[in-house]
Amino acid sequence: MARTGGTRQQRAAFGAVADESAGGDRNEVARVADVSPATVIDHFATPDLLLEAVVAGLMADIRVPDRSVFAGTKSVAARIRVLTASMFAFYERTSRWFDLLGAELTEIPVLGRAEADFRRSMRRRYAEALAGTDDKVLAKTAAGLIHPATFAALRVAGLSLDEATAVVADSLARRARRRRR
Repeated sequence: MARTGGTRQQRAAFGAVADESAGGDRNEVARVADVSPATVIDHFATPDLLLEAVVAGLMADIRVPDRSVFAGTKSVAARIRVLTASMFAFYERTSRWFDLLGAELTEIPVLGRAEADFRRSMRRRYAEALAGTDDKVLAKTAAGLIHPATFAALRVAGLSLDEATAVVADSLARRARRRRR
């Protein structure tokens, strides 16, 4: 994942963490950016500021699904299909980051805040997808099936991204259409 914006130090910080070579080590970022450690320290006075820059770059790169994914959809079934496709594509492109960051998502404050913001954003996407239905079972089923663990299990079982999306989206859309009748 290459970052194109930001300073050379920001791009190096992002790249070094992406390559698992630096974490919050400003000396390693300086080496990757081909600048002096003092230059990196000028840009990132603390390791936390370095991590904040990396998280900002990460959030821009991973493209969290926003409400625009629902543009043009009118039915709950259509929104569920779009939500499933958007989230499964998101899980596919971000699994490396979640594997890399793992427990640090809750241990490092800036990562914890980013994780909490992401969770709030996803709750809004689910609410938008399910707007117009009061089917509590559909809501709970969507939460369980449009989940990274479900996606990972389907991929391990040999389904492609498109096949996993279709299996889950079709199942949820059928339920949404049945409840509408």
